Amino acid sequence: MACEREVFSGEVQGVYARGMEGWFGVLSGHAPAVFALADAPVRLITEQGERTYRVKGGLVHVRRDGVVILADEVTEGA
Repeated sequence: MACEREVFSGEVQGVYARGMEGWFGVLSGHAPAVFALADAPVRLITEQGERTYRVKGGLVHVRRDGVVILADEVTEGA
């Protein structure tokens, strides 16, 4: 999830984050989109549970085949 290194790669059921215009969620089948991230937690819902990362700056790119998050700074477990 960071520009310099990969922090997480895997299957998720949902991604929840705060963009510049408020909170949003991405589930399977979401239309392609790009969101600017606010400095806030990003929650990934996986089969094993929830993983939370604190991000500072960045983008969420929703593609037909998945989601890519590029962040200026990432801290796990925020």
